[in-house]
Amino acid sequence: MWAGGGNLGPSIEYFIKGLEVGNMVFMQYKTFHDGSREELDVKVIDVGIGLERVAWLYNGSSTSYSDTFAYALSQLMPKLNMEIDQKVWEKYGPYSCTLNIDEVENIEDTWKELAARIDEPVDKLKQSIQLMKDVYIVLDHTRTILITISDGSLPSNVGGGGNVRNILRRVFHILKKNGWWDLIKMEGLLSIFENHKVDLEGIYGKFPEYKSFGEIIRVEYERWLTTDDAQSLNLDKLLKKKKDGKLSIDDWIMAMQSWGISADKISEVSKQPIPGNLYYEIATR
Repeated sequence: MWAGGGNLGPSIEYFIKGLEVGNMVFMQYKTFHDGSREELDVKVIDVGIGLERVAWLYNGSSTSYSDTFAYALSQLMPKLNMEIDQKVWEKYGPYSCTLNIDEVENIEDTWKELAARIDEPVDKLKQSIQLMKDVYIVLDHTRTILITISDGSLPSNVGGGGNVRNILRRVFHILKKNGWWDLIKMEGLLSIFENHKVDLEGIYGKFPEYKSFGEIIRVEYERWLTTDDAQSLNLDKLLKKKKDGKLSIDDWIMAMQSWGISADKISEVSKQPIPGNLYYEIATR
């Protein structure tokens, strides 16, 4: 069953090699707060199919990212002195859903179980997956930033602009954390946006010129540099006030929206995983 927006109905989800390719929800009922329901006068079939996942399925790739970001990935990897361990990724893919941080009690034990299942040393598995996960986050977030800013949004502290700023600062943090910023610097980051345009050209055509785009990214980077260290002191003070050392969802949102600290930075300092519902809470409040 699937429910949302006051409607409910039977659902079919189809998975191939561990990835949900699509779903169909047969919207049949209207639901009420007391748990009761009544038949809808107009019933619909709500179909969701991942376009990028269809490309992955058709091409038989180890991950949909290699198809989605084909050109951008090919340009970025040499700059980072990295290569994808295709053998590990192909074996890991069908079991990737077992690493859902919200559904496992001990993530380290889960890594060990997964390593044993695919017959790979756990250290090799974690290194192969975690670094590439960061690469894919950078590519995913920079593409989102390219589209949203091109459509007229700007980074800010509130609303959709706050989401743009949050994910852009997450990109900065990941690049710094892995030592990649020293390899690509600002010009390399800006080139990622240009490479996304090549990947998207077949769907969207030529992107219109946006003369101030690079300056927007530069200004956000300088703001991040000047606020990150100072606001991290506020985070340290907040953690010391917590008897159990645990941050609430409200603490996470305050640190991100009021202090401008990225979720990854908060996770790194607090030694706590990013809450699975964090971005949903930010978007719906």
